[in-house]
Amino acid sequence: MGDGACAPFDDQFPMAFGTGPFSIQDRYVTEDIPVGCHIYHELGKKFGVATPVIDSIITLGSAMVGTDFYETGVSLEELGIGHLNQADLLDYLENGNYKEEDECNG
Repeated sequence: MGDGACAPFDDQFPMAFGTGPFSIQDRYVTEDIPVGCHIYHELGKKFGVATPVIDSIITLGSAMVGTDFYETGVSLEELGIGHLNQADLLDYLENGNYKEEDECNG
């Protein structure tokens, strides 16, 4: 925000009343972190890309709700893509060409 910008942090907007989330157990924590964030963490680990911000979200979310999302989060194997190398994963994502595990190992 530049000079003279005003952000009405104290204003309440009627159209936003009752839209939540109202609890730390909201799906934004209990679904988005163990699914979305954990998948990015797993991809980073697999392909050697540091994910410090994603990792901090997983760590904080885990502490807030008392669940180890590193342990319970969705894995690449559960998605059926854990066996794919980078080229095969990109081909699958960009073109829909999925290689079965035996095709990748044989």
